[in-house]
Amino acid sequence: MNVLTTEDRPRVGGRNAKLAKAVEGMHVLVTDDSYYSTLGVVRSLGRKGIRVSVLADGPVRLASRSRYCSARYSVPRSSGSSFFAAAADVLRQAHFDLVIPVGYAPTLSLAQHKAELDGLSTIEVADGEKIRAAADKAYANELAIAAGVPAPRTVCPRSLDDLVRLSADLEYPVVIKQAGETPKQPVQYARSRFELINLYHLLCERNNGSGSALPLVQEYIPGYGCGFFALYQHGVCKRIFMHRRVRETPPKGGISCCAASHYDPKLKEYGTRLLDRLEWHGVAMVEFRYDVRDNDYKLMEINPKFWGSLDLSLAAGVDFPYYLCQMAQGQELDYSEEYDRNIRFHWPLLEMQHLWKRPLSFGAVLGDVFSPRVKSNLRLDDIWPNVLEPFSRTRVRACRLVSKSQPAAHARLAGEK
Repeated sequence: MNVLTTEDRPRVGGRNAKLAKAVEGMHVLVTDDSYYSTLGVVRSLGRKGIRVSVLADGPVRLASRSRYCSARYSVPRSSGSSFFAAAADVLRQAHFDLVIPVGYAPTLSLAQHKAELDGLSTIEVADGEKIRAAADKAYANELAIAAGVPAPRTVCPRSLDDLVRLSADLEYPVVIKQAGETPKQPVQYARSRFELINLYHLLCERNNGSGSALPLVQEYIPGYGCGFFALYQHGVCKRIFMHRRVRETPPKGGISCCAASHYDPKLKEYGTRLLDRLEWHGVAMVEFRYDVRDNDYKLMEINPKFWGSLDLSLAAGVDFPYYLCQMAQGQELDYSEEYDRNIRFHWPLLEMQHLWKRPLSFGAVLGDVFSPRVKSNLRLDDIWPNVLEPFSRTRVRACRLVSKSQPAAHARLAGEK
C-alpha cells in the first residue's frame, strides 16, 4: 500500500465540527436506481448516517433495495421532458438538502434547470451548456488539441460521400463512435476501408431521422483504458483519483468489470488541463487509453457525471459523494490526491457477462473471486441488492422481449383471419 487513506471528515472543533454535524443530518436524493454507482453512493452516505432516497426512472431495482435507502420515488424516463417536472414534485413533497444526479440524462436535465431548483434543494454540477459540450466527443477532441493533450487522429465526415473520400487516407483498424452526447450503440471496429464504408452506411441508416450527429471515425489505440476522476469546486480541482481497466464487458470495449487503482502524474496533468479549461464544477471522468506504441495517454472522452466504477474510488478512500455533501453545506475543500494505490475491484455480475463473451478469462476471474486482496460490491451487511439484482434484470428483459413479440403475433393472427 503506497498511500494511506483518509475519511476526510472534519476532525476538529468549532466551525468544522458544526459542518460535520450538519452533513450527518442531511437528506440526499440520488437518481438512477438501476446503476451500480448509485448503489455505491447510497451505501457510502448511509454508513455515515446521512439519510438517502432514490429516484427511479425504470423498473430495475438495485440501489433502492439497500438497507440504507429511505425511500424510492418513481419518475418518467430521464431523457424525456417530463422528468424534471416529476423530480421537482418529489423535491416539494419532502425536504432534500442535496440532489446527486448519477446518469448523464438526469445530470443534464437538472443542470439545465438549476435556477428552478433554487429554493427546492442544492445541486453541485456544472452548467448545462458545459455538460453538453464536454459529452460531445467531437468537441472533446478539439478541446484536447487546444490544450495540448494527446488524442487519436479523428475525422468527422459530413456525409457518406465525405467518408468515402477520407477513408482512403486512414490507417486501419479504426473505431466508429457516435459523435454526440451519449452513445446509443457500442463502438464499432473496422479492419479495412471496405468494412468501414459498409459499417458507416449501416449506422447512418440506423440513425436516420433520429437527429443524431453523423458518427466520427478515430484511429485505433492499442493498449488499455485508464481513467482520471476529479471533483472540482467552482473551477478549482479539489479531489482526484485514477484507475486502469483490467477487464471490460463487452471485452472488445465496454464498461469496467474489473479495475485497479492507478497513479501517474502525466495522466493527472492531462485530465486537469481539460477540466481546468472547462472551468468545471462537480464530478467528472476523463477517459484515456494508454498507447503501448509511444507509452502515452490518448483521450477517449470526457464523462461529465459520475462513472460506473465509482465503487473502486470509494474502496480506495476517495469518497466523492461525501465531498459533494460537504460542498453543499458550504465547506471549502482542500486539495488532496491521497488514496490507496494498490486496490483491485471487480463486479461479479459484470464478470459473468464478460466470461460469456470471453471464456478464456475464467482463470483470471476465478483468481480474483478467491483473492482476499480483491474487493467487490458484494456486501454481507447489505446483501439484498446483489442477491435480487439478477432476477430483477432478467424479469425486465423478459418483459421487453414479450412486448416486442406481441405486435408480430397480433399481425400473424390478423393474417390468419
